[in-house]
Amino acid sequence: MIVARIVIALSLFFFVASGKTITIQNTLERENNKTTQMLSKEPIKIAVLSSPKVIGRYSQSVFNVALATLMSRRNNDFEIKRYDLEDESEISFGRILEEIHRDGMDAILAPLTVAGAKNLIALQSDLPIFIPTVHKRELPSAPENIAFGGIDYVAQIEALLPYMGDSIAIFYDSSPVGLQLKASTEEIFLSHNSEKKKIASYPVDLKGENIITHLSKPSAFNKTSVILHIPVVKSAILTAHMTFSGIKERNILSTQINIDPNLLTLTQYQDRKNMILANSLLEFPSAIYESNALMQNDITVDWIQYASSVGIDYLVWVLDSSPREYTMRLIHSQVIYPVELMRAKEFGFEPVASR
Repeated sequence: MIVARIVIALSLFFFVASGKTITIQNTLERENNKTTQMLSKEPIKIAVLSSPKVIGRYSQSVFNVALATLMSRRNNDFEIKRYDLEDESEISFGRILEEIHRDGMDAILAPLTVAGAKNLIALQSDLPIFIPTVHKRELPSAPENIAFGGIDYVAQIEALLPYMGDSIAIFYDSSPVGLQLKASTEEIFLSHNSEKKKIASYPVDLKGENIITHLSKPSAFNKTSVILHIPVVKSAILTAHMTFSGIKERNILSTQINIDPNLLTLTQYQDRKNMILANSLLEFPSAIYESNALMQNDITVDWIQYASSVGIDYLVWVLDSSPREYTMRLIHSQVIYPVELMRAKEFGFEPVASR
């Protein structure tokens, strides 16, 4: 049985790249009387809706995660199809939604930007929809059929607040996430005993070329909490230059954006020994984890893949009322993630000891 399932799973890779409809029909298990109850379920049909031009490689990786998670949840009773948008305009959504309804799909997993989510919501589809890339805080008036799985960066920054001293230096980029994190950090930091508190903000350009300029006065960062709202490669460059410049920072803080194994390979331990990061990827149901690992999806560190897995689990529950594998609550149609603080140690990430 195990060999048969592995053969079936590996054969799916030839279909995944094409993005075509995949209908799981496991003949061997249909002949097994032990699966009679599973086979009695009606197949569910889930659409994966995204724009490769907008979200790039995530269009394929989210589809792969959706497929693997459905295999673990429904075994052989599902159909999944990838629908690629030209862009995230209302016109593109209107055209694809017509196709989705025509194909008789039951639900939609839609990794979109905030702007794309707004355009999708404007069209008022009545299908259950899960958007793994956006927090409902961005779209508070969304209808009840739409659920959100975006990471709560505000909760993560609040968890880091006790480790911030009276002086912080924020490094951020000009991406929507970078700008949002900068604004949220400033607001949260100043809302708690704002007297005698000092904030300095440093925009990091596309290639990180101005990092050296920002660090040209090392004494300005001594005993300061340095907060990184930049991707892992730029974070590695910055922390390496901090070590080289002899900066004696209070600590280095970051959110989910830098929970990435590449941080461990791109930096020396000396560069990251004072680093504390907020992490919300903590729950991994065994069947879902194993199915994704088989298809080389890393839901343990990639939060968009993780949230997509949570979304498929949620949509299956909505469609067939089977118990969810993930236990995280949804409040007002938003997944509520836990937050745990981690240290970037020599060989991995470890929880911070309670203060």
